[in-house]
Amino acid sequence: MAFQKNWTKKEQAQLLVDLGESLKNGYPLNIALALQAGRKQKFFRLKIERMIDRLKAGSKLHEILRDDKFPQDVASVIYFAEATGALPEALIENGTMILRRELYAQTLRRLMRYPLFLLWFLSLVLYVVGKFLLPNFIQLYQSLSLELPAITRMMLYLAAHMMTILVIIACLIFAILLGLYVYRRCALLKRISFAARVPFLNEFVRIHFTHQLAFQLSGLLRSGLTIKQGIDILSKKGASPFLKLESKRIEELLIQGHPFESSIEGIIYYLPEFQMIIKQGCEQGSFGNALYRLSGELMKRMEQKTQWLLSITQPIVLIIIGGFVLVLFLSILLPVFQMINGL
Repeated sequence: MAFQKNWTKKEQAQLLVDLGESLKNGYPLNIALALQAGRKQKFFRLKIERMIDRLKAGSKLHEILRDDKFPQDVASVIYFAEATGALPEALIENGTMILRRELYAQTLRRLMRYPLFLLWFLSLVLYVVGKFLLPNFIQLYQSLSLELPAITRMMLYLAAHMMTILVIIACLIFAILLGLYVYRRCALLKRISFAARVPFLNEFVRIHFTHQLAFQLSGLLRSGLTIKQGIDILSKKGASPFLKLESKRIEELLIQGHPFESSIEGIIYYLPEFQMIIKQGCEQGSFGNALYRLSGELMKRMEQKTQWLLSITQPIVLIIIGGFVLVLFLSILLPVFQMINGL
């Protein structure tokens, strides 16, 4: 670990959770950090010791976290939590959320990596079989004046035209990349609105961006800020370009006198129930808590949908791979059986 220069997201999250738990148990901040240093390896002990030195020098925790490359949104929430005395809860909640986001990101990476590996493997097998194995059957069948089975001829055709197939795939990839380039040239909110209209993708988009706004705003509201103050901070220090642009859009409507829930009405990249939850939270006087509960539920929904997608995709990929392997075996074995029957 000594060669690492920065915290990983998982390590950042675990430090925040452990630090929050220590504060909750009554330890002062510098002692809580010292406790974490004793449980870490040398590299992290040095980092935490530098944190403690900066605390003793008068620096605030949010400044230290920001300088150590912790997420900007976490540093912003910690800033207001320090002022309102809600630091333990803010540390635990933000650390837990980072852990869940990392787990979700790992699941997505695994979902994408698995089919790509299998596609590469199948292409390699097809090339080897078509280039080295099946040509021997051609020579043998020609010497015996026998006709190759249809499935073997199909595999030979695919192997013979492998370069053409690869060129077609490369052209498709280029067309997709060109489309993505044009897509990224559009304004961010227009891109998100377009993605929210794409079938199958739309619900993932709506859950993701509803969660972003709900979680970030809930941390600020639970630190004692008003809606206008929270939106103003997100418009300047939002953790993502989306949050900054969206907060500016909402801020303009709030200045014009529109209630917060009306700024969400009809926006396609939010879940339909978001507006209702906002309205109920405002009426009950627990808007920050309502948004926080919603963000937790949305993260669970995203995890469930990702797991469902994984459970559907993997069997389909395995069936396709199994079918292809079966075709390969048949293309090799059928000629053998035909020759045995012809003897």
